[in-house]
Amino acid sequence: MPGDLSKREKKIARAIIDKGVEAEFKAGLEQAKAVIAKWETGELNNRDGYHTLYKTIKEQDKRISKRYDGLTGSHYLTTVAAILFDGQITEEDIKDFSDETKETLHRWASFRDE
Repeated sequence: MPGDLSKREKKIARAIIDKGVEAEFKAGLEQAKAVIAKWETGELNNRDGYHTLYKTIKEQDKRISKRYDGLTGSHYLTTVAAILFDGQITEEDIKDFSDETKETLHRWASFRDE
């Protein structure tokens, strides 16, 4: 069945998922940095800067938790497909999957394009 990963492929998927989590943390920090830069230049006052920063972090945290909290092995492949679709990983990252798994990943990632 598509989506069933071998033990070896689950290990690969976990490493890719870790890379995706790191990319999400980085994106959140970059967004926070942009908000702080606006505050430092006076584009945002203290109150607006604080609230914007809080909202930015909270929204990114929701995004991270929606994708990764409670993630089990049966959802690894769909998560990897989403990470691939988002551009957080490349073909190089998925090269060690079987041809069948790579085909499934590309098919699922292409569904998100539509």
